[in-house]
Amino acid sequence: MVSHAWQDFGQKVDLTARIREILLNYPEGTSILKELVQNADDARATCIKFCLDCRQHPTGSLLAPSLAPFQGPALLAFNDGVFSERDLQSISRIGDSKKKEEQGKTGRFGVGFNSCYHLTDVPSFVSGRHLVIFDPHCKYLPNISSTNPGKRIDFVQYGDVAAQFADQVAP
Repeated sequence: MVSHAWQDFGQKVDLTARIREILLNYPEGTSILKELVQNADDARATCIKFCLDCRQHPTGSLLAPSLAPFQGPALLAFNDGVFSERDLQSISRIGDSKKKEEQGKTGRFGVGFNSCYHLTDVPSFVSGRHLVIFDPHCKYLPNISSTNPGKRIDFVQYGDVAAQFADQVAP
């Protein structure tokens, strides 16, 4: 068999088209807050708080200059739960959440975090030791691709990240 004759080829999913399809079938409005409450419940949070942050944060030390438009205003959601590694994997998989298999998970039937795309093209969150930023358009974050359209940064392992990108993490 001639190995160089074989090319990588297969079915692929256009991430932005898939998100668009989810949003077309999912109502805007307060449903987004319900999904965030479900995520908090799944992370075993005991409280959740929402804040409309009308501030515009500085843009001098961002991961990339193209992230400047996402420095405010913003809807901030806080809860005291921490995502497990399994939760982090679920939130990164569209249409193939690991929550489906777990009886006790409130959000095992919903679209969950993807409802945030009604509000922003670049949602982000902090959980435990990680800052996660998704960029399905592969347009705003540096060094990403359609196979890995986001960044996950470990603040504990890379403690200098917060200092180096102070404006990015300040909000």
